[in-house]
Amino acid sequence: MINFKEQLQDIKNQENSYQKKHKTFNEQLEILKQRKLQISNDSFVLTKLKHINYYRLSAYFLPFQYSKNSEKKNMFLPEHSFEDIISLYYFDAELRKIVFEAIESIEIYFRTQIAYFHSLKYDAFGYLLLKNFRENKADKFDELHDDILKEKSRSKEFFIKHFREKYNSVDLPVWSVVEIISFGTLSKFFMILKEEEQNLVIQNIKGVNKLVFYKWFHALSGVRNICAHHSRLWNRTLGVSFEIPKGFEAFENLKDCKNKIFFALSVIEYILTSIGEDELEFKSNIKALLSKYPKVKLESMGFIENWEQNSIWRENE
Repeated sequence: MINFKEQLQDIKNQENSYQKKHKTFNEQLEILKQRKLQISNDSFVLTKLKHINYYRLSAYFLPFQYSKNSEKKNMFLPEHSFEDIISLYYFDAELRKIVFEAIESIEIYFRTQIAYFHSLKYDAFGYLLLKNFRENKADKFDELHDDILKEKSRSKEFFIKHFREKYNSVDLPVWSVVEIISFGTLSKFFMILKEEEQNLVIQNIKGVNKLVFYKWFHALSGVRNICAHHSRLWNRTLGVSFEIPKGFEAFENLKDCKNKIFFALSVIEYILTSIGEDELEFKSNIKALLSKYPKVKLESMGFIENWEQNSIWRENE
């Protein structure tokens, strides 16, 4: 019997212009040597290549190679070693862990605030009614509830089954809903809250209005996803830029890096301080990480000159 799906895939494969072939770990090692990377221990390099996909690791080659416009593109600059690449890779891994933990704390805080203030006014199931949200947001309301339904159906949380069996209801109270929806869906929830509720949710984030905060929320969701998928964070140009609060000097000084990780770090530190999450020691952890890896170029992450004197990052006297 003819498998038309396989035939179609064969045609696609023939049309595909990608020509690179599988490379063994030893062949990957030889490529690095041919490109003039200093390697002092073949065994060490092979071990790392077996543990870390060459394609993933190649994202950290850039600062150690000639420019892509150079005749020597893909070749490594003199005096750079495989250890330099691995060090940068581990720096990024540690950075992601610190950032992910911090965003998790922020996320849980705002899940709590949104559920608390919405249920305070409209009770457990008020979120099911359009009238309890901002006017002319019917399309966003429908979008939010489509997302809630999808995420509720995907969720494996035991409490969903328990609630359905105990109360004979497919609808969850809002304080349960906020625990199963994604960070991105949570930002949609915030966006369509009535203004009074929005202001209550962000009342501790001084100097930041609801529109700026929503854009921060949206951008932080992207940063969280980068961390969750173990993607490169170190010199990332963020797909969603952060908004600058008007009249807020500490952030206005960062206007040239609003789509870089330093702006994200500054937003995280400011929010954590505002909500009283001092025990995370986010600021100290970031500074300690930079001290541990002094070769990492801060400008690649958008750090400004004299960044430690910015009021967000200055140590309390």
